Amino acid sequence: MKLTTLWCVFLGCLIAGCTSSHRVWGPSSQWPHIPEVSREATVALGRRLFFDPQLSGSGRTACATCHNPDYAYGDPRPVSTSDDGQLGLRNAPSLLNVGFRPRLMWDGRFGSLEEQVFGPWRRNGEMGIGIEEVAAKISGNPNYRLEFFHAFGRPPSPDGIAQALAAFERTLVIGNSRFDRFMLGRDERALSQPEKLGFEIFTGKGRCASCHAIYAPNAAAFPLFSDFRFRNIGIGFGRNGFRDVGRAAITFADEDYGTFRTPSLRNVAVTGPYMHDGSLRTLEDVIAFYDAGGQPNPNQSPILRPLYLNDYEKYGLVAFLHSLTDVAPR
Repeated sequence: MKLTTLWCVFLGCLIAGCTSSHRVWGPSSQWPHIPEVSREATVALGRRLFFDPQLSGSGRTACATCHNPDYAYGDPRPVSTSDDGQLGLRNAPSLLNVGFRPRLMWDGRFGSLEEQVFGPWRRNGEMGIGIEEVAAKISGNPNYRLEFFHAFGRPPSPDGIAQALAAFERTLVIGNSRFDRFMLGRDERALSQPEKLGFEIFTGKGRCASCHAIYAPNAAAFPLFSDFRFRNIGIGFGRNGFRDVGRAAITFADEDYGTFRTPSLRNVAVTGPYMHDGSLRTLEDVIAFYDAGGQPNPNQSPILRPLYLNDYEKYGLVAFLHSLTDVAPR
């Protein structure tokens, strides 16, 4: 497909996204509990909480331990480690543009950032302490008490912790990669020729955009590179089935066996290793996996099949993915 044709297609998508009558979800529509006057104080409090290891049982683990800003608020380890040193089953995904996701976590178990915050502080959670204990712990800190009163007019509480962290996470918005300058700014020089070829492969022969939709349905009108649906591509399938059954653990539905959320590809070049279990180390490994048609299993998505890409097409596709890298906020 020629690039001029692609321009028409995607500008049409952009216009459709702007004029859609569907609900638009995202950071601007998810401030349900925070008055305008206290948002700045709430975000500042959330930032402090996010980077504070004292909110863990050992005093060594912060939210930023697994969601490291140096790696686009993701985790460079294959799977994340709990405060007690126990390895988890999943890689912590990037939090950039997290406020635009309709469901959270690889299995979609949470419907809001406020709800998700409680997860790591549940019994046997990653933080090694309950959120009620955290609230009691920081209540003894006069600076925290003052910040909570500025933000919410009350002392530290579990709900306040959740609201502050969610408010900070909603500020982690990016949208100024070289691809954005090419696509939205119409700067033809923003992408190299191999990257432009990769874009054509991404939207054409590679069929990547079938799942990693440039513009997500019902979302803000800028590229998010995911439709945020759940699919089985075979990652983690072995002789004994799936070690991690994915969304089926939440829905108990047979069709969700081995399915996981399609992640956004923004900053994907700096968020490796890849897949929910961190089992693919490089983007080249990811392309090879999809080129082979994924890992066959009884519930594999029918959208997967061998692509038969040549070496230059694979090179161009990886180059294009690098063009999605942006500067992460801190």
